[in-house]
Amino acid sequence: MVLNNIRKIDIFTALLFFFFTLYLLNLIVLHYNFDSLITSGYLLINYDGGFLRRALLGEVITSISLSFKLQPKNVLIFFYTSLYILFFYMNYFFFRKFEKNYIFYFFVFSPIYLTYPLADVSSEFAGTLISREVFLITFYLLFCFLCKKIDNRTIVYSLGLIVMLVSTFIYELTILCYPFYYFAYYFFLKDRKLSIKIYELVLATLLFLLIILLHIYFYGKNDFQTVINNLNTNFGFNYSLDNYIFSWLNQDIDKQLVFFLPNFKISYVFKYLFYAHPIFLLLFISYKNINDKFGFALLIFSIISFLIVFVIAIDWARFVHILYCFSLYSIIFLNFDNHSFFKVNPIEKYLSKFNYKILSFFVFIYCSLWTLELTFWQNHLSYGIIYVLKKNFLYFY
Repeated sequence: MVLNNIRKIDIFTALLFFFFTLYLLNLIVLHYNFDSLITSGYLLINYDGGFLRRALLGEVITSISLSFKLQPKNVLIFFYTSLYILFFYMNYFFFRKFEKNYIFYFFVFSPIYLTYPLADVSSEFAGTLISREVFLITFYLLFCFLCKKIDNRTIVYSLGLIVMLVSTFIYELTILCYPFYYFAYYFFLKDRKLSIKIYELVLATLLFLLIILLHIYFYGKNDFQTVINNLNTNFGFNYSLDNYIFSWLNQDIDKQLVFFLPNFKISYVFKYLFYAHPIFLLLFISYKNINDKFGFALLIFSIISFLIVFVIAIDWARFVHILYCFSLYSIIFLNFDNHSFFKVNPIEKYLSKFNYKILSFFVFIYCSLWTLELTFWQNHLSYGIIYVLKKNFLYFY
């Protein structure tokens, strides 16, 4: 009786709820430790001293906090809680109808997907769960949702531009993700047998270039000290311009080139190529199954365009995580129905000769034992979900 009831449990829903609970639990931890986190201050930077990249989120949070006499951390955690509720709901909405097998769990519960944001919780650098990439990722997931569920071309196109604009001023890395939006919109048009309109392409491209020029022109042209002083005066913080988290915000791009850093080793590149193997597997399957070669070429261009960020920043784990999310959504949600990706692909055909239970056990071990720490020089192989659970247990113990 008990065994039969266990077999009836929707494992996917249970696992997704497990991760959702962990995310909410760790948001509580971050709320409790907010004032002592090194990364908390940069989430509150705003436009008090002029244009500053990534300042839109902080502008909204500090404005709401001042207007309603709230603590910024309460407003910020509310935003992130709402965002993660949306994120997990859309994951459930998209994935629940897919056929479930070991390949499904390999990709959906990959260590560089849901486990990654939990890796650094309870440390003073615990900012991954409340970092800006969750806006970038969730907004693109939302746009994929719009492309699948809305038929009105004007609504999808307009909302896509709005989503890109808002994302850009929350996290300027969105600029490098614009080609993925082109890719998603292309398949929206293709699915509905709609033709490409030149004016839509030109308008989106001009907007894309305008935002790039805006960021370049105003880069560093602000009074950052005013931002810090206002945060300290209005909310009782004790931030300083010399704080680590602020010191790099206005740093020139040429001083951030990774390959010229004294501690950089070429072996880090090969190590991250290995860590990114789920992305290569996604591309392999899509190459074998996507008949639209132009669409596939656009996907490759989108991925290559994003690789620029690996040259100018050290947070390589963060970028692998973002790239995997965008690749996963683009390939699976936009190009495959509920059966064809996880059931009919070259990997499934090759592995079908092996015992199903053994393969499932291997995937479970694979997804449990590792994830990525933030920077390219850190050890990553000992940071799995087991370690995350241990840190959560010890924190509350």
